[in-house]
Amino acid sequence: MACAAALDYYLAAKQSRDEDTSPLEGRIAFLTLFWGDKPLSAIDGETCREYAESRIHQAAARRELEDLRAAVYMFCKEKRLNFRPYFDLPDKPVARERWLTRQEAAELLRAALRLRRSRPKTYECLPRFILIGLYTGTRHAAILDLNWNRGPAGGWPDLDAGVLYRRGERVRETTKRRPPMRLPRRLIAHLKRWRRIDSGKGPVIHAKGGEPIGLMRKSFDAARVEAKLGEEVTPHIMRHTRATWLMQRRVPIWDAAGSLGMTVKQMETTYGHHHPDFQQAAADAY
Repeated sequence: MACAAALDYYLAAKQSRDEDTSPLEGRIAFLTLFWGDKPLSAIDGETCREYAESRIHQAAARRELEDLRAAVYMFCKEKRLNFRPYFDLPDKPVARERWLTRQEAAELLRAALRLRRSRPKTYECLPRFILIGLYTGTRHAAILDLNWNRGPAGGWPDLDAGVLYRRGERVRETTKRRPPMRLPRRLIAHLKRWRRIDSGKGPVIHAKGGEPIGLMRKSFDAARVEAKLGEEVTPHIMRHTRATWLMQRRVPIWDAAGSLGMTVKQMETTYGHHHPDFQQAAADAY
């Protein structure tokens, strides 16, 4: 039995649950190039290491091998195959500590506004994307899925209730949680203005003609370069920035974690040291 069969089965299972499989399809494409014709019995520590060496980024190799492992285990379970190969994955990447200062965030937003003025068709909604990211800490894909109206696929802002719903009614919750959050008052003002501009319909982040946008990486990268920020500044840094700023402002950790869709443990472990009172009692004990 070829690995391609397990990957196809896994992808079909995900699609049958109405999950967004676009990122998974991209990863499976890389996996298929290496593993597609190989039998399941070829999976072992050595071939996993060979695959990791064939990929430039070890973090990507690890994520793809995790997909392959999940696919093989599901396939073997469903087909009642008494087979459970060993997977040797690259080490987990070190957690990123980078976040934006207030000045850097302002420079990034100003750069996005300059780009929009110079090329409105290309950068129409780039400032919106950055403001939503900084004010909510919502992940890249979830921001692009937002619509002005309630629907099955993407989230929507309820401006009357002041709540952002980050996933559609038919979208299942995953480990990358998308819980509702209370909208900041300053962002509500922006959202109301943008809704008037868009006549209250369509995606919140869109191209000049109103079409949905697949990714904002190139546009965001253009703003990053314009703002003279380093390559480590990616769209995901806005989530780190939101979490860090909440801790710096002494927001209760339960509220901060709930707003971002994290567990309290994740929030405390990753961002707790940014709180002004971090270990203060211990530091001043004697």
